[in-house]
Amino acid sequence: MPTLQISARDAVSYDDSGGPGPLIVLVHGSPGTSRAWQPVAERLAARFRVIAPNLPGYGGTTRAPEEAPVDSSYAAGLIEALSAAVGEAVVLAGHSYGGVVALQATLRGRIAPRALALFEPVAVPVLDVAGEAEAFASTQALFEDYRGAFEGGDRQAARKMVDYWFGVGVFDLMPASTREFLIAHTSHNLRDIRATFRDPYSLAALGGLAMPVLVAYGSGSPDVMARIVQAIVSHVPRGDLRKVEKANHALTSTHPDAVAALITELADRH
Repeated sequence: MPTLQISARDAVSYDDSGGPGPLIVLVHGSPGTSRAWQPVAERLAARFRVIAPNLPGYGGTTRAPEEAPVDSSYAAGLIEALSAAVGEAVVLAGHSYGGVVALQATLRGRIAPRALALFEPVAVPVLDVAGEAEAFASTQALFEDYRGAFEGGDRQAARKMVDYWFGVGVFDLMPASTREFLIAHTSHNLRDIRATFRDPYSLAALGGLAMPVLVAYGSGSPDVMARIVQAIVSHVPRGDLRKVEKANHALTSTHPDAVAALITELADRH
């Protein structure tokens, strides 16, 4: 796995597949690694160069330093550094927390992908700035309950998040290795959630995104996700909302053909 050394301390590792075609960058969710995008990357590799970085603390990528701001800016900075090294993407895509990082990196204005694709982005604060105060507060309360359970000693607190996003009982149906990964990375996931709630959003900033922004969600996802994606699409100039039928928050794994087709369509248009 290649690694880009950004400074004496900071490095980002990434998967690099495909040929010499246009560049697609895929940012994974939390907790997870670049391998989460593998099913989609395999479908894109025949026509595109596909790079999937590991976010801070995953794979071989360094964690944010203790003195770093408690938001997604460190993760966004890694995407910016990688972009400077490999070139601008024709499509920058992110799933879940990776969608948040991709969106934040683009809003900062230091990279300019030709198009942005957000798959179930957990950009909860967008609800607040879009006037969805009740949905924002209820989702924030859910995350606070998750944090409180973990800090209170519940080793399997991750069940709360998994069952919320993927369906009641899903955590217990997962392979033991997957459950153990989630348990081992609960503190990382809570850090990423905390960052999500600290990220800055404004309707003016969303309205300033000049590139096409495709936002997709699963038909089986919680109502709050439909509200998040609608809020984003409603406030970007070139928004395109897509629903993936019979999918939920795991759509990049369960529906890789549909996800790859949406990315390919977006790349071909732009």
